[in-house]
Amino acid sequence: MSSNHGELVLFILGIVKLVYCDNCFDMATAVQHGKYMEQQIFRKFRSPSPYACASECLMSSACLSFGFEKKTRTCHLNSNSSANGNVVARAGFLLSDILHWPKSIAGPCSQKQCPATTRCQVNRLDLATCVPEFRGCGQPPEVTNATNTYEGHYLGSVTTYTCRQDFRACYDKVTSICQSSGQWENLTAGLCGQFIWHNPVLRVHYALPCGPSDKFRATVTGTPTHANSQHRWNIWLWKDTDVLALSEFRFNYDSYINVTVMNTEINGSWGQPVRVHSLPMTVGQETEVQITFHGGIYRLDIDGKSMFNFTERVPGAKPGSIYIDGSVSVRMIEILSY
Repeated sequence: MSSNHGELVLFILGIVKLVYCDNCFDMATAVQHGKYMEQQIFRKFRSPSPYACASECLMSSACLSFGFEKKTRTCHLNSNSSANGNVVARAGFLLSDILHWPKSIAGPCSQKQCPATTRCQVNRLDLATCVPEFRGCGQPPEVTNATNTYEGHYLGSVTTYTCRQDFRACYDKVTSICQSSGQWENLTAGLCGQFIWHNPVLRVHYALPCGPSDKFRATVTGTPTHANSQHRWNIWLWKDTDVLALSEFRFNYDSYINVTVMNTEINGSWGQPVRVHSLPMTVGQETEVQITFHGGIYRLDIDGKSMFNFTERVPGAKPGSIYIDGSVSVRMIEILSY
């Protein structure tokens, strides 16, 4: 074999070797099938393939991993790696840390280093340039007495808030959207209000769940503990320092025996009491008292028995809190505004 022929063979083998090394990347070893990273997406878009998705991740200074939904061909750029993010099982998804991918698939951007707040982009002249990068809104704000669910913090991402047990949403809007400013949309303060109290302490003001209301039903479940002349059970509905409705249950108080009374105290002065000579409750036995306020009328029921209606004495005044004292052991307070 001539020397020229030998050089040609070596040259061809060298090309084969280079081609082989350029294609030695095995995607199967870099990708986790059926895996998805929660809450870390800062950019979401359609992509033709996992390779194209990986290329976009490599061009980003913020991307540490990417997800790919096979059915919709949607690429998720994540701001965390699989070692530090919350990875869950989800059919139809791929997940991969970008450190496993060759930089060469980023094309001209493979040789371009961009500052932390930018990403690489190839212009029409096939040149790599650095452009500003939107990194999402970060973790959504915490809401007192609520949990939240969200897919990511990319532009347009939605966070949905759910009030915890014994709390209810006070407003129809329970979502926040990631804005182009990089901030989450503001939520109204006091989104979740407590409406159930278990074993509440006496002589404490418990605020109505979503503020003062003229349409609500308060249910108090308690057990009267004494029936002598020094004891009674009181349920107060307050607006600031005024008592808009006081319900008294007198087993044997002064000259009253088994009497139900309602009254008001406005600007420090008591009104004329309304009495019913009936008290369908027993000492030592649990009783359910319901006070419903609607259309300016307070309605009092004891264990399902209607006692009387009591017309408001300050038109338009809305109670803001409930207060219980007296000889009673209270198991639960529930207030439903409607």
